Formats: sequence, structure tokens, C-alpha cells
Amino acid sequence: MKSVTSKIIAIVFGIMLAVSAVSGITTFATGEYIDWLLIWTYILVFGAFFVIIVMSLIGMLSSKKSALTLLGVLALAAVIIFGAHSLASDTLPTFFGIEDYNLTLTVAKWVDTSLYVTYLLFGTAIFGLAFTAVRAAVSK
Repeated sequence: MKSVTSKIIAIVFGIMLAVSAVSGITTFATGEYIDWLLIWTYILVFGAFFVIIVMSLIGMLSSKKSALTLLGVLALAAVIIFGAHSLASDTLPTFFGIEDYNLTLTVAKWVDTSLYVTYLLFGTAIFGLAFTAVRAAVSK
């Protein structure tokens, strides 16, 4: 037997699907209401993001082991961001047309921080792919 929560979620998702279908067909058929369709798309994306975050937190906090894993992941993320922020330069870049961007020292430092974090995550992903391929080849 389905729980009440799953029934409510199914009904809400059905309504959202119907609204999306009607909006898409109306926009396609008439060529109008594109702005409304774009706003509806934003609502769906942010709603999905919110549901994913909330359900992930509920799932993580459902057991003590999952909660400790979540805390470990958050601590690791904080260490990575703090380390990248400490390595980031707080000088403004110099290139043609920089005066059009109204950059501040704080914005420049956070841009460098996000670049370092991106580089680290990309390197970790490449290492993970290579490690998985080697492990699969060795285990055969």
C-alpha cells in the first residue's frame, strides 16, 4: 500500500506534467507565451533542485552512519574551499576592457577560488576514471 506522502507527490507531479504539456503545446502551436514558458521552466528547475536537496538531507539524516558521512563530506568541502580561497590571488586581472566589468578585489578572489576548486574537482574526476579503468582491467 502506498503512503499518503507518495500519493500526494504523485498528484503534484501529475499536475506539473499537465501544466508543462499544455504550456509547451500552446507555445509551440501559437508561437506566443514564450516568456511564460521560460518562467515555468525556471520554476520546475528550482523546484526540482529544492526537492533533491530536501530529500537528500532527509535520506542522509535517517541514520547515524549517513549523518556522519554527510558531516564528513561537508567538512571535506569546507577544507577544499578554504584551501582554494587561501591560494587564490586577490589582485585584479589585467586585460583589455576590464573596466567594463566593475570587478572588485573580493570578486576577483572568489573567481580564483572557484577556478581552483573546479581544477581540483576536474583532476579528481580524471584520476577516478583512470583508477576505475585500471582496477577493472586488473580484476579481469
